[in-house]
Amino acid sequence: FDDYAETFEDHLVRGLEYRGPEIIEGLVSEFLTPQVPGELGIVVDLGCGTGLCGRYVRQFATQLIGVDVSEGMLDVAREKGADGLAGSPGRLYDELLHMDAAVGLAKQPEGSVDHIIAGDMFIYVWSVEYVLVACSRALRRGGILIFTTESMEQGECEQGWIERESERFAHSREFIVRACEASGFEVECCREVSLRREAGTHGDGGEKQARYLPAEAFVVRKA
Repeated sequence: FDDYAETFEDHLVRGLEYRGPEIIEGLVSEFLTPQVPGELGIVVDLGCGTGLCGRYVRQFATQLIGVDVSEGMLDVAREKGADGLAGSPGRLYDELLHMDAAVGLAKQPEGSVDHIIAGDMFIYVWSVEYVLVACSRALRRGGILIFTTESMEQGECEQGWIERESERFAHSREFIVRACEASGFEVECCREVSLRREAGTHGDGGEKQARYLPAEAFVVRKA
């Protein structure tokens, strides 16, 4: 991802029509209904990348912490102001942690985080259960975790998850729900979403075929 950082947003948003930030924003508005600055308290943005999702919660967070394994992505996020644009006044993130999701969460005092967002992060995580446990530990009781996953196709695999040739992981809804419940979460919402396109083969006329990958968005609350 370090080598991808400078062109990441252009490729993902314009090339693949990535809708993750809008999906996260919609779920934050629907389930957390923030109205005034700072209302959401301390928010952690897991797999924050260049800050595409963080910009939607910045104004409502007293503290916004970004966690990502790519220093190159964090360098881009570090240059963004409070409005999510490079060079603008203020800071998009109060703190940026160069580490994986579970380690970044372990840096937070237990029960100190109000909410967590994770747009398009779990598709790169093999041990979903491990990260969910870390989320549960960091969140206060009643805190919300909002995240997206790539969905398995019907009959694609029986074990609930699969690593695809793209090196991304896809999961079944049942697998994610069980993992959330085992980690102390109550599932408040699970819905199918159009997250991003995946470039396919060329058609007979040479046109590029692309479809939206099956994906789901989850809203879970720490019990």
